[in-house]
Amino acid sequence: MPKFLDFLAIAEFSQVVLLIFILFVMDKNRKANIFFAAFLFITSSNFFILYLHKLDNQIPTYILASFAIPGISILGALIYQYVLFIAGLLEKFELKHLLKYIIFFVSLGIFIIAAQYFNWTYFEIPQFRIIVLIIISAGFLNSIIYIIYTIVLLKRYHNKIENYYSDLEKMSLNWLMKITSFSFLALILWCIEFLSSQLWINAKNSMIFAMNMIMQIIIFITAYHLINQPEIFRKNIEIGQAVEGPDNSSESEKYSRQNIDEKMQDEYLEKLIRYMNDNKPYLEESITIKDLAEKVQIPAHHLSIVINSRLNKNFYTFINEYRIKEATAILDDPENSDVSIITIVFRTGFNSKSTFNSVFKKITGQTPSKYRDRINLRSKLVS
Repeated sequence: MPKFLDFLAIAEFSQVVLLIFILFVMDKNRKANIFFAAFLFITSSNFFILYLHKLDNQIPTYILASFAIPGISILGALIYQYVLFIAGLLEKFELKHLLKYIIFFVSLGIFIIAAQYFNWTYFEIPQFRIIVLIIISAGFLNSIIYIIYTIVLLKRYHNKIENYYSDLEKMSLNWLMKITSFSFLALILWCIEFLSSQLWINAKNSMIFAMNMIMQIIIFITAYHLINQPEIFRKNIEIGQAVEGPDNSSESEKYSRQNIDEKMQDEYLEKLIRYMNDNKPYLEESITIKDLAEKVQIPAHHLSIVINSRLNKNFYTFINEYRIKEATAILDDPENSDVSIITIVFRTGFNSKSTFNSVFKKITGQTPSKYRDRINLRSKLVS
């Protein structure tokens, strides 16, 4: 197990260096990518330190450890700052944002002093040991708090974009939610391992192995989306204030501020349904609520109110239910038995087969292929 852990540490550090290089090669969105690159580097460095320490090569180990171990305190802040940038909520980094990194600078100073004057034997000095324990524990707590806040922000972001867009593939941050969630788990394990070591309890290889596996998952998710969703790393998503708005927790509070009575909502709803049935705007793959509002000649925020309050749906669900209804109509027609699923995908307004399959199964309870098989079986029985 120890040799395998060494291999994992080397592999992770090498993979992260490559990912960071790719992130910086991209000519756009470098501000946001700096935070994500720092997050990856600090995380992988802490595992790589364990390998360097076994080599008895003190200077490289101390240099990297002086930065990486205090860096644990800002992992949460880094991922939070990254989300703010790519969600369009932050345009530039200001001096006031450095307040999030105070614990890092304090602990960094302590580690540098310790390495310089105590040759890393400071843990054997009781007073110094207590100070370091308090600061690093505060760092763990700081990162965990920011990780939780990031998860809340990502959930709010997802809820908001579903009210504005019918195609979420290019702006979905579900992959980042996975990374953040895995990071939260890793931080909890890390905190347990650190506190155990301070109590002279050696961490079990199984715990270190679990943290390494989490890091491998984070690296895989990042690499996969660098290939399949590169636009996220190249530009910020311009949704801005939409994400900052209130949650959908209370419809009465949310809609009471809008000057639209129930009678007008009913009129708008009738007009909307008639337009949807007559003109089928949902067949446009990238239609947004703004586009639909212009077509149906209803103010966008009023249209959003009608869809949310009268139909109890968000815009994403509203549009895709029409698309799936169109898809089932095609599949139900015996004359379309030779039409491929991928053709139906693009004919009904979707631009991704995976999204189509996911939405289709969510609405109908079965995959498109199984739905078609059931229709074909029924046709044979009837004939």
